[in-house]
Formats: sequence, C-alpha cells, structure tokens
Amino acid sequence: MKHVLLFTFVSAGAFAAVNEVSGRGYGGGGASFSHSSYSGGFEHSSGSFNSFSGGDRYGSYSGSRTTEAASGWGGRAAGTSYDHTWSDAAGASVTTSGSRGVAESRYGGVAAGGTRDTTVTTASGKTYTADRSAGVAAGAGGRTVGGASSTVDGVHGSASWNSAFSGNRYTGDMSHYSSVYGAGGVHSTAYWSGGYMTTRAGYVRTGFGYYGTFNAGWYTAHPGCWVAAGWAPGFAWNFATYPVIATYCSIPAINPPNYDYGSTVVYQDNTVYMDGQPQGTAQQYADQATAIATQGQTATAAPTEDWKPLGVYALVQGDEKTSNNIFQLAVNKDGIIRGNYYDGLMDTTTDVYGSVDKKTQRAAWTIGKKKDRVFEAGVYNLTQPQCSCLLHLGAQKTDQMMLVRVEQPKTNTPPATP
Repeated sequence: MKHVLLFTFVSAGAFAAVNEVSGRGYGGGGASFSHSSYSGGFEHSSGSFNSFSGGDRYGSYSGSRTTEAASGWGGRAAGTSYDHTWSDAAGASVTTSGSRGVAESRYGGVAAGGTRDTTVTTASGKTYTADRSAGVAAGAGGRTVGGASSTVDGVHGSASWNSAFSGNRYTGDMSHYSSVYGAGGVHSTAYWSGGYMTTRAGYVRTGFGYYGTFNAGWYTAHPGCWVAAGWAPGFAWNFATYPVIATYCSIPAINPPNYDYGSTVVYQDNTVYMDGQPQGTAQQYADQATAIATQGQTATAAPTEDWKPLGVYALVQGDEKTSNNIFQLAVNKDGIIRGNYYDGLMDTTTDVYGSVDKKTQRAAWTIGKKKDRVFEAGVYNLTQPQCSCLLHLGAQKTDQMMLVRVEQPKTNTPPATP
C-alpha cells in the first residue's frame, strides 16, 4: 500500500497543507495540534499526519497519528500508526504505540490486523509493559479465522499466551465491532467460581494498557465520543456502589437479583433458568435483552442531563487474559445507559446505547444503534469488581464473557469531581 501511495504522491500531483491551532478546555488545559494531508489517484488514495500535545492541572499529553488509504480495481485498504504519551502530576506515565490496517477485496472478503505496545510507569517508579498483536480474516461467505498473541512484563515477572479461532463470526460492518465477536455454538453458559474470576481479573488489570483513556487529552484526540456535560477530566473512571445506584435510579436496594451467568442464571436445553426457575426460551431471553437495549436507543437523553458513572470495564472472552475492548458506562435517573466502546487495537470509539429494566434489574446495551449484538449484565453485578456478562448475537447465539472493572492507578492527585 505504501508503494501505491508513493506512486500517487509523485505521479498524481498531490498536495499538502499544514496548519496549527490552539485551544483550552477540560479544566483549564491547553493544547496544540498540527495536521498535513494529501490525496491523489490510482484510483483513489489519501493520507494524513496529525500531532497533538497539551496539558491541564491533572497532567500532560502528546501524540501523533498517521493514516493512509487507497482503493482501486474494486478493492480498498487503509492503515494507520500512532504514538501517544500521557503523564500525570504525580509523575506516572503511560506510553502507547502501534499500527493497524484493514483491506477489503472486490468480492467481499475482509482482513484486519494490528499491533500495540504499552509501557506504564507508576509514580513510585515501577514499570509494566504489554504488547499484543492480532489479526482476523473473513471470506465473502462469512467464514472467519484469526488469532492473537500477548506478552506482559512487570515487577513480579512476565507472562505470554496465544489464541486462535475459526467460525462464522462476523456478519458485516467490522468497523463497529472490530475484535468483539461471539464464540461458535448456540446458547451456553459456564460456571466460573469467585476465585477463578478474581484470578483472571487480576491478569487483566496487570496487563491493562489504557489508563490514558477518558481524560482531557484522550477526548481531544477522539472527537465525537460521548461525555457527560460538567464531568471533570477523568470523572468517567469513578464508580458507585449498588445502594447508591439503586437509590439514584429508584430501584429496590434490598436483596438485588444476582445475574451470575453460569451460576444463578444458566442455559439448559434451550431454556433459561434463574435460581432454578424457568425464565423462558433462550430466544425469548435474547429478545428481552434486545428490547431493553432498544429502549435506551430510542430514549432522549442529552449529555447535559445528570449522569452517574458506572465505571470503566475491560471485556474479555474465551481464555483471554488481556483486553483491547473497553466499555465506559454511565446511567441517568431514568435508567438510560450511555457511554463509549473503545477498541484499543484499532484506536476507535463508538457510542454505547442501552437501559436498565427497573423491574428485573437487567441492564442491556449495544455498540452503536445496531441490534444484532446486545450485551447484558445485572445492575448489581456491574457494581462489583468483576462480573460475567452475556453477548446475544441476535436470537440465535449467546456467548458468556467477563467484564473487569478497572480503576486509575492511585496517585497523590485528588479524585475528580463533577
């Protein structure tokens, strides 16, 4: 692709434009940006370079991003590389760099892949590193194969693992879901003990490389993401206990239903049971989740309303011990859910829409306003350090996953308040 773009630049008479702007916001921070771009033929190609830097009273940030795209002979391809650094007032820092690309053939096949390297240094001088590479390819008929490898190094040693998959997983529009997919099979749940979930969540938190998200610099670099008006930088990382959420949303705070999938909620012979009582067929249960999420999609809920953060969650599936799939969720008093889905590998964001059914206390949400993939978890469970969740792929398949709540590293900086 680089040869195509170079050819375009030389032979098609491409041009470049550079400009700089400065701005302030998010609590008195300043920022600067630079941008250049070019475009040309063969048949179509374009490229751009962006850099940004700035700071506020919570820390400083800088970074750059380069993108390239080309299309011709019925196919198209795009790629990008990036380098971001964020430092807080206490001396902690996070540096991330990586690249990603996607290509689509004229016959409907799609392939995507990317790499990411992250280094986290705490205020006390401890350093953690993590790297991940992954790829996926989907043929025109829907058959999908892919794999990933990850390595984490820290003060207590290092760990590495690999994974691979195949099956009919993607049904189109990969940009919305990137690496979020459902495992093969139909409707199923699996028992996870508390010890297993705690241990697995520990791996996820140790290898987490996205502490630089949902702050002033990140919002600047990702325009258009959802953010509640009046929230201070970093306030999205806050979370509330169940009694606080129950009172806020006017739902009973005593004896909350526990949606512990694989334990209190299980699938057996196409029937869903909760605490041993049948709740309907698997299809009916999925349809209920879709209806709850759809209510949130159609609700009018402006960012200027009062919102309470539920937290930031890393989503893991299968035997994964690291995550590039991040949910930032918030709820208003009517039980409407908003937030962001962040794909760390692709460095893309999509708004989240959903709601809480106040009678059953099931929370369901979607990435964007599509309905073919619906996530659900119990309200009580979302207030816990980690919980199981379900991903409904239409009414035909259900996959069990895990949400791991992630908190910002402790520093001497006072917690953000709205």
